Amino acid sequence: MPLPDALSRFARWIPKVASERGDSPHASPLAFTVVAPIRSRPVTAAQPPPHSTKPQYFLSYAVLGSLVPFVSVLLAERGLDKSQIGTVWAVASLGVVVTPVLVTLLADTAIAARLLMAGLFVLAGFFLAGLWGARTFWPILILYALHTFALQPVFALQDGIHFAAQSIRRTRGLDEVPYHTVRVWGTIGYILPSTLLWFLLRPGESMTPAVGCGTAFCALSVVSAFFLPHTPPPPRAESHARLPTAAAARALLEPHVLVFCAAMFLLYLTSQAFYEFYPLHLTERCGVDNRWIGMITNVGTVGEVFYMLAFAWLAARLTVRRVMYLGALAIAARFFLLAAFPQLSVAIGVQLIHGMTVLAMGVVPPIFLNRHATDECRNSIQGLYAMLVLGGGKVIGSQLFGRIAQGGLPRAFNVAGVMCVVAMGMLYFAFREEKRET
Repeated sequence: MPLPDALSRFARWIPKVASERGDSPHASPLAFTVVAPIRSRPVTAAQPPPHSTKPQYFLSYAVLGSLVPFVSVLLAERGLDKSQIGTVWAVASLGVVVTPVLVTLLADTAIAARLLMAGLFVLAGFFLAGLWGARTFWPILILYALHTFALQPVFALQDGIHFAAQSIRRTRGLDEVPYHTVRVWGTIGYILPSTLLWFLLRPGESMTPAVGCGTAFCALSVVSAFFLPHTPPPPRAESHARLPTAAAARALLEPHVLVFCAAMFLLYLTSQAFYEFYPLHLTERCGVDNRWIGMITNVGTVGEVFYMLAFAWLAARLTVRRVMYLGALAIAARFFLLAAFPQLSVAIGVQLIHGMTVLAMGVVPPIFLNRHATDECRNSIQGLYAMLVLGGGKVIGSQLFGRIAQGGLPRAFNVAGVMCVVAMGMLYFAFREEKRET
């Protein structure tokens, strides 16, 4: 059985077991929309297979997996201190603030999303290739920032493509493809580069091959983009000729959505403390050789696959709200444990809860936002959220924790843990899902 079919069947089996045991999606409207497409999938006659977004998720996250676990160590070996590393991350994160909202606006109004996707990967690969020979602060800062400016919009864009494709399927009377069963392929893609680099690197060698690995996956992503579902900008009537970004902004300002966004801002802000300094925690505090960084990171990423596939079941049993605040609690616990215990066993152990943090930060938000989007702003709401919440949190968090880490990694981890507790409180006490008519 091909691996995609096996994983898809496993994803459908989990809620089926829950149904047989008498469990119901009693949680929330969102939990029901996540589970229902899986539970109610009827046996129908053969139908034309839709273009799949799974390969694109796999390849785009493989670009991230080539760099994110290694870039802080790569910059440190090229002579940058922790404050400079934080500055590089902060400036690069400006790409999340500037480009996703512009690109998704184009996708909603003017240009087919898959053409935008291909062009962005051409630029991302070009600037990343230039990073191979950069050895000083300013060239590294400029090239890595330009790479990130081109890369970051693709994640909001491919979410928009996926949800637009599901809207088309609904109008044709076809079953929807649940988001988490597609997003899991991004997780699998993220794992691959670390595994490849473990075989390529030798103890004590430079992390520079990670740059070549990321460039190669950018090139493959260009080709893959042309096989994405064709989701042209929807026709716009005179009465709906306003900018889709304005409609997206109104959706984000709904009271419970605003609370959700504020809590997520704090979580994205603290995430930078982990992604920037967990690799340095491994090398500096735990004494791990560079080539093992990716494999240790993969402990959490492999576990993430199973969290992804179980998401519908978790959403039905716990409610999405509980998934969110338990995810925030898991992130806080991870920071406090890393701060208190510099042992390698603890650093590996905290990776076991990584999947719960990804559900809270990477799976629920696109689904939740899509429930509050109309067809006219389905791409733009993802881009505006990426700009204001994801991007703003990453930019501020990168600079903030770069400076805090100058006083020691434990201090940075403890501050991040406290912020996560605040976010958990917001989700627990203030966030409620309101049922919307569909």
